[in-house]
Amino acid sequence: MSILSEFERRLEDAIEGIFAKAFRSGLQPRELARRLLREMEVNKTVGVREIWVPNRFVFHLSEPDRDRFQQTEKALRRELEQVIVDGARERGWGLVGEPEVVFETDPSLGQGVFTIESSLVEGPTTGNQPVGTEGPQSDHRPAELVQLERGRPSKTFPLDKPRVVIGRLGDSDVVLEDPGVSRRHAELRRENGDWILADLGSTNGTMVNEATITERGLAEGDRITIGRTVLEFRRR
Repeated sequence: MSILSEFERRLEDAIEGIFAKAFRSGLQPRELARRLLREMEVNKTVGVREIWVPNRFVFHLSEPDRDRFQQTEKALRRELEQVIVDGARERGWGLVGEPEVVFETDPSLGQGVFTIESSLVEGPTTGNQPVGTEGPQSDHRPAELVQLERGRPSKTFPLDKPRVVIGRLGDSDVVLEDPGVSRRHAELRRENGDWILADLGSTNGTMVNEATITERGLAEGDRITIGRTVLEFRRR
């Protein structure tokens, strides 16, 4: 599935029920995602060993379009930021910092018209790996896993221990009744305020943002797939 098609699928799952109404006419989310990928291509910087692309994008929208996106803006921003990560990973580009999408209103623009500004904003990264493959900066806020069903929260698991085991066994800290989940599938451990996810030799593997991992630091909004279960990592 293409990046744009996958973006639309995730967005529709995340805001099911108002998706069709919100985006029935006027500016469409796919137009924003397509322009974002184009901006990454046009504004890439070729280094000695790496190719770097912008990681911060500011969309200027008309007042009617901004009003229409208001209820879905958080989900739309999150999914567009995932497009940045996916686009960089697919093309082997590097990001100099965490992806960021910002929406602003421009009263001079007509409905359906938008402009975009892109920039490189430095943050922690290594080599030409897109941000998201490295651990996040320390954050000591409480954290939780939110189980999603068709993009909507269904259950919350607070991460209130230094080590949290995810599995099918009843004595796991996070019990998932999913045949694709191993008895002891994965674990989360807290290190200096960061949360590290590690696969425990599971049968079907562990994925973060649709990439299979062995061990990975988590950032706000990362989605963990275990079997058919999707868990979103959140700070409180």
